Amino acid sequence: DKIKEQNMQINRILQEFDDQYHRYAVHIGISEPALWVLYSLYAENSICTQNTLAQAWSCPKQTINFAISGLVKKGLVELSPIPSARNSKSVHLTEEGKAFCTEKLSPLLAAEEQSLLRMQEDERALLLTLLEKQKDLFTEEVEQYL
Repeated sequence: DKIKEQNMQINRILQEFDDQYHRYAVHIGISEPALWVLYSLYAENSICTQNTLAQAWSCPKQTINFAISGLVKKGLVELSPIPSARNSKSVHLTEEGKAFCTEKLSPLLAAEEQSLLRMQEDERALLLTLLEKQKDLFTEEVEQYL
């Protein structure tokens, strides 16, 4: 029926988005979770912890911790204790990490922005409104089974 077809089409489109990020991560030699860690640190330029990164990307904490460990070994990020929080550490880009992101992530961010700029302002606003609405409605529906 029509709803099932539309749902499958939405899921395929979302999967195609995910696949673009995965392909890009592989192209620059990192895992997809590592891409999202670097993306957050570089694009948002804010203080992040392993917990906030896991929450932001709806990803298991272990996955984020593993990605961060790999990035630490590559010299791209470092962990620093947070004085006000005993067990939390902030995650920061190293100078090498900043250079890596400038070279490797800037084209991805530019591609995202260019793809949005190719849409009209009202189309972008509608896209955001409808994505948020569908996410909220889907969350309500799923919650009744959890």
